[in-house]
Amino acid sequence: MAKSLSARIAERIARKKPAGNVRNRAAFLALRGEVQQAIDDGWPVKTIWETLHDEEKVAFSYQAFRGYVNRLILSPPGKGEAASTPAVAVQSRQVAPSLAPPSANNPAEWKPEKPTATGFTFNRTPKKEDLL
Repeated sequence: MAKSLSARIAERIARKKPAGNVRNRAAFLALRGEVQQAIDDGWPVKTIWETLHDEEKVAFSYQAFRGYVNRLILSPPGKGEAASTPAVAVQSRQVAPSLAPPSANNPAEWKPEKPTATGFTFNRTPKKEDLL
């Protein structure tokens, strides 16, 4: 009797090697704690990658390593993900009261300032004295 589709799929998956990006991500996740500690100690990401690559702990490129660092260590976790690293508090951009212009409290009195620096203006009719 022929095997069921589920049995054939299970056999195929068991025979198939995992893709390179899956292996690379697994290798990085195994070293994530060490990488996080090295970053916290102030080491550049390039130096961390070079050391791990020389020790043959990672076999993927620096660009892939940098991508894993950015996504899995430096960026704050998204919705539904467990927070493995503390998220950086985002401060709202508000003008301090002492730095706000006096008319900031009353927007009707506010007038935009004219720019002090003059930029390039194109004049399609040239001046004769500017020509050679």
